[in-house]
Amino acid sequence: MTAELGTDGSLRSYALVVRKRKWWVITLALGGLAVGLAVSFATPRQYAATAQVLVQPTSQASALGTSQQPVTSTDVQTMQQLVTSAPVIASVRRKLGSAPPVTASQVAQTNVIDITAIATVPAQAAKVANTYANAFVGEQRAVALANLEAAETQLRNQINAIGQQIKQLGQGSTSQQAALANQQAVLNEQLTQMQVSGTSINGGVALVTSAQAPASPSSPKPSEDGMLGLAVGLILGLVAAFVREGVDDAISSTEMAEEYAGTTVLAAVPMVASWKKRDKPLVVSLARPMSPAAEAYRSLRTSLQFARQERDVRTILVTSPTAAEGKTATLSNLGAMFAQTGQRVVLVSCDLRKPRLGEFFGVSEQQGLTTAILGERPLENVIQPLPGDDNLWMLASGQLPPNPAELLNGTRIQQAFAALRRHFDLVLIDSPPVLPVTDAVLLASGADATLLVAAAGRTRRGDLRRAADKLAQVNARVVGLVLNETSRQGGYGYQHGYGSYLSEVPVPAAVPAAPAVLNGSAPAARHGGGHRAK
Repeated sequence: MTAELGTDGSLRSYALVVRKRKWWVITLALGGLAVGLAVSFATPRQYAATAQVLVQPTSQASALGTSQQPVTSTDVQTMQQLVTSAPVIASVRRKLGSAPPVTASQVAQTNVIDITAIATVPAQAAKVANTYANAFVGEQRAVALANLEAAETQLRNQINAIGQQIKQLGQGSTSQQAALANQQAVLNEQLTQMQVSGTSINGGVALVTSAQAPASPSSPKPSEDGMLGLAVGLILGLVAAFVREGVDDAISSTEMAEEYAGTTVLAAVPMVASWKKRDKPLVVSLARPMSPAAEAYRSLRTSLQFARQERDVRTILVTSPTAAEGKTATLSNLGAMFAQTGQRVVLVSCDLRKPRLGEFFGVSEQQGLTTAILGERPLENVIQPLPGDDNLWMLASGQLPPNPAELLNGTRIQQAFAALRRHFDLVLIDSPPVLPVTDAVLLASGADATLLVAAAGRTRRGDLRRAADKLAQVNARVVGLVLNETSRQGGYGYQHGYGSYLSEVPVPAAVPAAPAVLNGSAPAARHGGGHRAK
């Protein structure tokens, strides 16, 4: 089971999994309901009719007379098997022309046996059940009569044998003749009793309830079949949800992100629809300042302000384990939020492989960091003011070098960062992802702090842990983690806004020219500045 379930296996953890994977559960449950109903309506109607027979004490006939035998559970089970014996089936076949199958079952702990027949026509079901019941009763009575006749024959033979003995004795032995005559009289009396009992012999079973044509079908039952399908689908949905959770390696909650990153989640940013359009990046803090995402960035700014009070933090590196996790969007919005407090903020595009920072503000990155490092233009001449706030600036990447890692590890770029640190309140550095290349690790070793960015449902747990380990190897100070796209995980991000959503405001294409920021003395830091009017 995943780490999200926790070590205690609490019900809350299971509920979170079900909530996150609710569409698996709902889809399979509804699918099971649909299959159950479809099978039910497609199945031909069947009607069940039941006849009942009673197992009674039997009269045991022998040469010594007849005796009543009590009914035992074994007798009932034996009779239950005899309902479908070969003689009974043969009798049914003679009467109906065929022998449809029936079932015989004992009714609870009684001596009653149900004989149930199923057919597509109600009357036919009743006819088959009654035919079996009558054939069974008749067969048992025929067996009993055959036994009685055999016993009577045996008694007659004994009587005749005694009569022959009396004749052979003649007139000589009167006492012996009297004894034989007395024995013969007893046997004659037993024979008479046996003949009398034969008139009421029943074979041990009697028909007590004839089958009636049923008014409603026994199957299918749409309501029961639908509920069964729904239950099976629900079980399959829950199993699928937990199996999917077990094999899913993506970060899906703040708790999981903190566990694998080894740091605190400073902000959980909900999904912004415009982020799906990578060709149209959006600074949501400027375009939609009342949205839940903008509120999450305000929370992030507040958390970082507390961290900056504890330690002099002027340069913050923003990176992520892999690509497409929202690091550049986080940096852009964070810069805009700090600029709104009156602080002078510069955004540095240090992703010298696939720079995207300029796309968020609609500015070119042809002139920038590499231009200044190579001595083609002074640093102050390639820093651009950004639209949307007079305190927000950008140092673009410039022409992409063939050896970014060597350039970022050189002394001239450290000098450039030192100059930016002196002349701006805050320097936010955008870098490539940590795992594919070493650029972020090199930059993190020289930054005052590092902010790690991950995307819920996208960032892999192993990638986040490896990224944190790589940063720890260079003693990078990771101040926290930003978890993006949390609303797609169902409940880990903000679910409400503060005021109505504003329509996306296009960023102006041009701004008034700004003075060279590196000329003159360094501006005073305003870490605690208030929210400046726009």
